[in-house]
Amino acid sequence: MKSLYRWRGLILGVLGLGLIVAPSSPLKYGPTIVAAILLAVGILLRIFARRTIGEHTRGNTHAAPTLVTTGAYSLMRHPLYVSNSFIASAAIIFHLGFDLWTIPFFAALFALEFALSKAEDQFLKTTFQEKWIEWSAKTWAFFPNPRNFVATAQPRTFFQTLRADFSTWLWVILLIFVLYSRKAFFGA
Repeated sequence: MKSLYRWRGLILGVLGLGLIVAPSSPLKYGPTIVAAILLAVGILLRIFARRTIGEHTRGNTHAAPTLVTTGAYSLMRHPLYVSNSFIASAAIIFHLGFDLWTIPFFAALFALEFALSKAEDQFLKTTFQEKWIEWSAKTWAFFPNPRNFVATAQPRTFFQTLRADFSTWLWVILLIFVLYSRKAFFGA
C-alpha cells in the first residue's frame, strides 16, 4: 500500500491520459451541467479540506504530526479523496458523457481512492491508536456527518490554501483545457 500511496499522482495521471485518448462524446448540455456541478463541489470540498489539514500528507510519503479532526475532517475522514473523486468524475462525464466508456474509468478511479483511503486509515490507526479509533467511530469515511462539525481554530486563508495546492490546480486546469480543446477542435 505504501507503493500505491507513493505513486497515486502517477496513477491518476495515467488515468487522465487514458481519458484523453478515449473516444470523446459530442458536447451535450446534460453531461456538461452535471460535470460542472461535480467540479464545483469537488473544488469547494478540496479548498475546505486543505484549509484544515495544513501540511499533512504532501509528497510521496505519509506524514501526520497530528490527527486532524476539525473542519472538513470532523465531517468525514477522507474529504481530499472524495474531492479528488468529484473532480475526476467531472472530467470523465464531461469527456465521455453518460456512455458505457465511463464504467472502466469510474471503476479504476473509485478502486484507487478506496484503496488509498484504506491505507490512510491503517496508517492513522497505527500512528494515533485510541484517538483514531474514537474519531473514526463517529466520523464516516466518505459521507459527511453534519452532527460532528467542529470548526478549525486557525484555518489557512483562501490564498494560502490555493498556494499550498498549486500543482493540483495546475493539473486540473490543464486537464479541463485539454479535454475541452479536444472536444471543441477535434470533435467526438
